[in-house]
Amino acid sequence: MELDKLAAVTSAPYYPPQQQNPYNQQSEATAPKQASPAADGVTAVPGNDSIQLSAVTLRNVDTIRAIELKHISMNQHIKGVRDTTEALNKEATGIERMATSLNTIIKNFPPFPVDSKKRQELLMSYTSIRKELLKMEVPPPPQPVYEQVKATWNALFDSKGQMAPEALPKLEQDSPDTSVQAAAQGLDVTGRSLASLSSSVIQTLAQG
Repeated sequence: MELDKLAAVTSAPYYPPQQQNPYNQQSEATAPKQASPAADGVTAVPGNDSIQLSAVTLRNVDTIRAIELKHISMNQHIKGVRDTTEALNKEATGIERMATSLNTIIKNFPPFPVDSKKRQELLMSYTSIRKELLKMEVPPPPQPVYEQVKATWNALFDSKGQMAPEALPKLEQDSPDTSVQAAAQGLDVTGRSLASLSSSVIQTLAQG
């Protein structure tokens, strides 16, 4: 039995430690070389990698700068529109107060006599508010927005941003009821125009 085991061992082919089995392994000369995987899923760039990769990163820097400038410009427009709409709101609030005075006269029953002290006080209040509104300066919206609303803007305001006198009908303490009613109608038109202008300014900004 011992002789049989020895014969089985000595009959197998012998390969030196540094020599591979030619039947199971390909030689290093003929084995295909595998491309090394790129790190983190980034495709390797042939040639001068550092120059080509820096061109990509530089382009990204330029892109973020462009986005930043766009946001700065947008923020400036937002501030300008906010200033405009806040001033328009003050004008609209004043017009509402004027309209309240006139409606008190119109709706009073029996009608106020022309020389009624209460009626004169209401008309004095109307005149006082009118003077305040005519002195107020409303800043125009930023140029891109202004171009879209300038027709309505120029119908209400002069070059200084002050409301046109005809937009706020003038009344005297002894103005008849017919004049008061006409002034109330004129105020209604002006108030609606202001509200429309304010909404148009906001919509134009949002769409810009």
